[in-house]
Amino acid sequence: MNITEELNKLNDNQKQELEKWFVEQIYKLNKVNKNEKLNYVPYVTRKQVVWIDFGVNIGQELNHSHPAVVLYSRPNVGTVLVAPLTSKENEADIIINIGEIENFEGFSYCKIDQLRAVSKLRIQTKKYEGKYYNNLNLKTGVYSNPEVSTEQINLIDKAIQELKYKSK
Repeated sequence: MNITEELNKLNDNQKQELEKWFVEQIYKLNKVNKNEKLNYVPYVTRKQVVWIDFGVNIGQELNHSHPAVVLYSRPNVGTVLVAPLTSKENEADIIINIGEIENFEGFSYCKIDQLRAVSKLRIQTKKYEGKYYNNLNLKTGVYSNPEVSTEQINLIDKAIQELKYKSK
């Protein structure tokens, strides 16, 4: 396979997507290198709301930065299981309304059909006054590590369990 010939077969939109993909891959490699030097991996626990860099994906998969609820995390493991959040009700997705999340306005729906296991290095944290935070409220300027309530995580767990049985 000749890479130049293959690149010439792509249309302009495909070339732009490929260029974006390369830029993201370089960014991620640099982030991994930096984090390895710092020996830093974000510490997150079940119920936390985090921003995840899902990267460039295809079709209906989530792209780029998106909030998600951590469903499963272990301290010495480099991945977490997350359920993405959205602000809109969409008939194409299987979502549930979990209500307002304290200290995290605007995202009341959980996309239970798009659960993902992701590297903890995809979690976007902000360092402020020596501590790491998962969220910056743009209205108030306050940093926080928001969590869903026990009732909200129970709603998510129940919906996932029901989805599991519906797909059989």
